[in-house]
Amino acid sequence: MRIGGLRETLEVTDRPIVLGPTVVSAAAARSAPASAVPPTFLQHDHLQAALIFPTESTYLGVVTYIPGVLDADALVAAVTGFVQAHDGLRTWFEPTGDGFVRHVLEPDGVELEAAELTEPTGGTEWTDALANYFATTITPFDWPGLSVAAIVRPAGFEVVFVADHAFSDGMSQALASLELTDRYAAALAGRVQERAISGDSSADYAIDERARADDALAEALFPLWDRELAQVGYRLPAAGIDLGIEHGTRHSRTIRSRTLLDAEQGRAFDAVLADLDASLSVALFAALALAQYELTAEERFWTLNVVATRCGNRFARAQGWFCNFVPLSFQVPPNASFTALVPVVRAALERNRTLARVPAHGAIGRLVASGREIATRDPGFVTVLDLRRPAAAAPETADTRLFSAEGVTSSLGIWLGRNATEYFLALGAPDAPATWERLSGYADRIQHVLAEIARTGDYRPVQRVRAQVYG
Repeated sequence: MRIGGLRETLEVTDRPIVLGPTVVSAAAARSAPASAVPPTFLQHDHLQAALIFPTESTYLGVVTYIPGVLDADALVAAVTGFVQAHDGLRTWFEPTGDGFVRHVLEPDGVELEAAELTEPTGGTEWTDALANYFATTITPFDWPGLSVAAIVRPAGFEVVFVADHAFSDGMSQALASLELTDRYAAALAGRVQERAISGDSSADYAIDERARADDALAEALFPLWDRELAQVGYRLPAAGIDLGIEHGTRHSRTIRSRTLLDAEQGRAFDAVLADLDASLSVALFAALALAQYELTAEERFWTLNVVATRCGNRFARAQGWFCNFVPLSFQVPPNASFTALVPVVRAALERNRTLARVPAHGAIGRLVASGREIATRDPGFVTVLDLRRPAAAAPETADTRLFSAEGVTSSLGIWLGRNATEYFLALGAPDAPATWERLSGYADRIQHVLAEIARTGDYRPVQRVRAQVYG
C-alpha cells in the first residue's frame, strides 16, 4: 500500500465498468432536505476554490485488486452498502449567496447501477478516458461526489474508488479499499452486512470541529498559535526548496513517487528509531530538515504538518476529510546531526500536537480578529503516512495504491511514510521542467540522508551552501 500520482497508479487497457446512480436515486439526492450542519473549515475552503476554478480536478482515489471473476451485481451491492454506511458519501453542497448548504441523501435512497464506460473518442486511450470520466462527473455540488470503476484483469479485477476531496482524505481511501473488499466478499457469499459502522458521521465531525474552534481550551491555546506564527513572521509556508517558478503562479500539478528505503534498509532504519525512541514522524521530519539544510543552508525548518483529527476511535472508520493543517517549525542547531536533531523535532511535534487541538481556521480567525496580518499563499505541506496497519488488514493480493488527481498548484506537497515493505516518498508540484529538475535533486538528497541513517545510525550534513533560495 503506497501513494503516488494518477499516471503512476491507474492503468486501463480495456473498457472499464463504472458505477453510477440510477435516475431515481439522483433525483432523490437533488431533493434531499437542507441540513443545518455547515461544512467543515477545510470543506468550506475547498468549496470556495471549486467555485472559482470549476474545471480543476480535486478528487482522491484508491485502486485495489480482488482475485476472481468480476460479479457486477455483487460489486453494486458492496458499493451501495458502503455509501449507505457513510453520510459523507451521501452528501452534496449547494452554493448560496452567503455560503454552502449541506444536503444528505437518506441511506434508502442510494441506488446504483453498473455500465460499461462509453467508447473514447479522438484516439484517447482507456486510462485517459477513465481519468476524464472522473474529472467530468465528480463534483461536490451534486451527488454522488464519488465514482467507482472496475478494471478487469486476467485473473481478477481492480476496484477504483474516487471521491471529491471534500468527502475524503488519504486514510479514508485506505479504509475504503478494505471496506469495499470486505463488502464484496460478503455479497458474493450472500451474507448481509450491517449498514452502520462504528464511529460518528462526518456531519458530527463538522459540529465537533466548530465547537473545538471556540471553546475554553481554544481560548487557552490561542497564545501558543500566536507565538508559533510570530516566529515565522505570521506567514504561511512556501516550499522549502526554490521551485524555479515565479512565486504564486499556478501550474498543472504532477505527482511523482519513489522508494526511499527498500525492505532491508527499512528494517535497519526501524532499528535506529527504536534505539533513539523516535517516532516515525520525528525521524522523517528530522531527515527532511537535514536534506533541506544541506541544499539551502536555511537553519529554520518550516511547514504545515497535516495532522489526522479522527479523535481516537470516534471517527476511526468514518469516510471524510479529518485533518488539520498545523504549523511546524524548529531550528536546525549548529553542527547538526540526525541524533542531535531528534529531540528538537520531538519537542516541536509535541507543540504541534497541542496546537492541533484547535482547528487552524479558528486559530487564524482569532489572530486576524486580534489585529495580526497573516500573509496567505498556496502553502507547502507535509503528510506523514504510516500505512502498515491498513496494509496488514488487506489481503496479500490487494496491491492497494492511493492516488490523487493532478489538479493545479503553485507550491509543494510532500507525502512520505512507511508501508509493509518500504519507506516511500511522493512529491506534488508544478509541472514545470525547472521545478522537477530541482525536486529530483531534493528527492535524491532525502533518500541519501535516510540511507545513511539506516547504514550508520546517524547523519551529519556535509554541505551547507545556499544552493537554492528558501521560499
